[in-house]
Amino acid sequence: MAFTQVLRSQTSYSISGGIKLIKPDNRTVTLWYVDESPSMDNLSKSVEQTGNIAFNINARWQDDDATKAFHLFVEGQGYFGSINGLALNTGVFYRKDFESKFIVQPELAALLGFSSKGIGEIQNNDIYIQVNDTKFQDYSNVNVAIRNIYYGVKPGVSFIIKSGLTSELGFGINYQLSVKTGMVTFSGKGQDGNPASASEKLTEPNVGFYVDGTKTDKIPYNPDGFEFKVFYSF
Repeated sequence: MAFTQVLRSQTSYSISGGIKLIKPDNRTVTLWYVDESPSMDNLSKSVEQTGNIAFNINARWQDDDATKAFHLFVEGQGYFGSINGLALNTGVFYRKDFESKFIVQPELAALLGFSSKGIGEIQNNDIYIQVNDTKFQDYSNVNVAIRNIYYGVKPGVSFIIKSGLTSELGFGINYQLSVKTGMVTFSGKGQDGNPASASEKLTEPNVGFYVDGTKTDKIPYNPDGFEFKVFYSF
């Protein structure tokens, strides 16, 4: 038991699940793209922005050294639903008392991630589709998605109940705020038959991206906002 207490005082792990709220405005998104093959294959597609929830799955490592008030943590996050994405969060939380039955734990993290929304295919009208220097497999279509690469901060607070000697249950609220770069990505099989991908900035002359008929380089599928989760630490 003493050995278990020593381990508990140094590090712990947690798994959690919850929801991420997506900005719920209903908008029409239109993408126009002309590829760089000799036949100039093209995509022109409009989709309605629908849904305002993604589901989170998180895994965290954290420092539980009871001699300190501020503790480091690293957390990986995946989410799917209205948008899909991955993120890495790293930061600190404040906690002085590891023995209380009920604990309120504030935290602040820096984050790096991406979110993606599939919107259709480029229809092949000749031999191959080319995006920049990437040539996709002959006579095949190519999947298209719009994507945000983002970095920012995520403050939050957790409400924790000790459930055992080395375990805890909790409920957490976070708010994500980030700077985003939008792009359109392409995926399929390359000329060698292996998976291939390429991307274009939304500002390129052969890309036209419109939200409610207005040309923009800002993707309306916004990963920022509130997140709610329940977690188990051990």
